[in-house]
Amino acid sequence: MEVLLPLAILPAGAVFAYVVGRLSRSRMLTGFVAFVAILGAAHGVYQSWRVLEDGLAIGWPTVAAEKPLQAYVVANPLGVFLGATALMLSGLVAVYSMRYMHRHDIGKFYALLLLMTAGIVGIGFAGDLFTLYVLFEVMSVSSFVLVAFEREEWEPVEAGVKYLVISTTGSLLALLGIALVFTYTGSLDLAAIRDLLAGEANSGPVLAMTAMILVGFGVKAAIVPMHTWLPDAHSAAPSGISAMLSGIVIEAGLIAMIKALLAIGVVGTGTLLVWLALLTMFVGNLVALRQTDLKRMFAYSSVAQMGYIVMGVGFALGYPSLAAFSGMRGALYHILNHAIMKGGAFLCAGAFLWLLGTREMRRLSGVGRRFPVIAVCFLIFALALAGTPPFNGFFSKLLLVRAGVDVGGWGIFMVVMLILNSVISLFYYLDAVNTVVFGPVPQDRPETPRPMPFLIVLPIVVLGVLTLLLGIYPELGLQLVDPAAAHLTALITGV
Repeated sequence: MEVLLPLAILPAGAVFAYVVGRLSRSRMLTGFVAFVAILGAAHGVYQSWRVLEDGLAIGWPTVAAEKPLQAYVVANPLGVFLGATALMLSGLVAVYSMRYMHRHDIGKFYALLLLMTAGIVGIGFAGDLFTLYVLFEVMSVSSFVLVAFEREEWEPVEAGVKYLVISTTGSLLALLGIALVFTYTGSLDLAAIRDLLAGEANSGPVLAMTAMILVGFGVKAAIVPMHTWLPDAHSAAPSGISAMLSGIVIEAGLIAMIKALLAIGVVGTGTLLVWLALLTMFVGNLVALRQTDLKRMFAYSSVAQMGYIVMGVGFALGYPSLAAFSGMRGALYHILNHAIMKGGAFLCAGAFLWLLGTREMRRLSGVGRRFPVIAVCFLIFALALAGTPPFNGFFSKLLLVRAGVDVGGWGIFMVVMLILNSVISLFYYLDAVNTVVFGPVPQDRPETPRPMPFLIVLPIVVLGVLTLLLGIYPELGLQLVDPAAAHLTALITGV
């Protein structure tokens, strides 16, 4: 019941928000309705956490053999982790958008935001491949429309169509993989599939399933070379949606992939994932170095950050006896931290865009002087993303380093690559800070006459405080991360 609560409240809230927005045209009222729905869903996730703490329900119970196609959700620590992270960021985006978004179609905007959040929350709690795929598509379809939401301009429409075509191709591949799983096993239950495929990890059908699921969900996770939709979508979307896409949507795609791979029982993909992580972090960081568009730079930075996360997952899957827990712990903690620091960075970029109507860093030069609170938060997010102490990005990268050390050999090499990429990223983050905060104000730019709305500043400050707090007191985040990492470790090792 606790698991179903957020999955019922969010769609119901979406309908209510749409009606309120349609009738009132009020950003504040519609956003308030959405925020209340998110709080209600957060209460449901919290109740699931309490159930797990009491030991009343845990794991993925196997559906009875006579009901192989039963769709269900189940309380598990991974679902609590993903749900809490998604709802935290979505709630702040809902507040931010009360002033950031235009009144036009505000009901549709909040309805789609709530549906996208429902899909993300459901991915973590899904107990079978059918439910997992349906909720993955709920998230995907909502995000397609939200990317192209500002349809008065051509750029968002073009980015949305590109995102739709590439992501749909990935979704179809994932669906083919799931169909092959059912054809071969007669079940879609996540726990049952692993037992039915025991001992067949290297068979042709299992390798085909693995490849389709890896590529299908890997598109949404923006793993290079399946990332080409991301820079356009993240830079063209409304800034609150950019924060969601980068902060939690691509990570939800990765978690869907992990759940499907663990159901198949394939852990040998770990080495391949480590190689893809190496490629992903280098491509993301090197291309970000050349960007002059602030949101596009952050978009490529998200590709690099996914490389770090995938590296931890690769360690866990490739070397389960050495780094199953430490790899998943580092990956999940970086997912949480990335939602906070990259979500905040995109909201800062959106605030600057709201003021001056441009994303070009040269034209944004010196704008931070006018708004020192946002400038300080922007500096915090940039340093955290580069992995600078004492911010949260440093600690999660430290956990990933620990996983590489546990692996040894190849893992040590990857640790060196992670550090090298962090140094590379520091160049473009500091360049952005130097330009936007400390740069000279262009002579031809008019003075910004309007003050920054409180509801735009508030979510940025909250995320800035969390970025610092989770760096100084990482155990606060680990209370959420460690049970999820232990849950995935048990699925990897079979213990």
